[in-house]
Amino acid sequence: MLRMTLFAVALAVAGLGGCHHDPKPMTPKDGELPPLPPASGTPVGYLIDNASQLALDGTQIARLKEIDDSLAARNDGIETQLREIEKPEEEEPLAKNAPPRPPRNMAPGATPIHTTADAGKLHAAKDANNQDALTKAFAVLDAKQQATARKLLDDRGVKAPGTGAGKQPPPPADDDAGGVPLEP
Repeated sequence: MLRMTLFAVALAVAGLGGCHHDPKPMTPKDGELPPLPPASGTPVGYLIDNASQLALDGTQIARLKEIDDSLAARNDGIETQLREIEKPEEEEPLAKNAPPRPPRNMAPGATPIHTTADAGKLHAAKDANNQDALTKAFAVLDAKQQATARKLLDDRGVKAPGTGAGKQPPPPADDDAGGVPLEP
């Protein structure tokens, strides 16, 4: 009993057994703004979000925002239709006396999706909208900004105008046989 009392007193003195004080929530200081989520979720939004890295001026930013708003409006209807068509596959009901299922991973892309040919057409239309908007956006940028924008988009797996799909393969090495097998 004496040990328990001493242990309780020691914890209270050390601050381990007493009240738990949560840290104060972080608040922005005067003149600071809290971080914002990405602009719109569109490929053009990536360019707007990185305006300082691209060294965009005010007129370029305004034009990119117009292109981004137009793209978001065009893709909104497509995304709504895709949500209606592409739904996660339903689980079959458990049999009597069956053990419970492990929890499902509901992360995006982790569950099998029921899709159709119509969904493929909608994805193609959305990709065409994105490429059209990126072509218009690249027309607003100068050559140096375009090179930086290509790298930004490539890092996010987005196909920039005039490039291949997604991440670019590394340039062939000097000793590359071009796909021809080497003889021993």
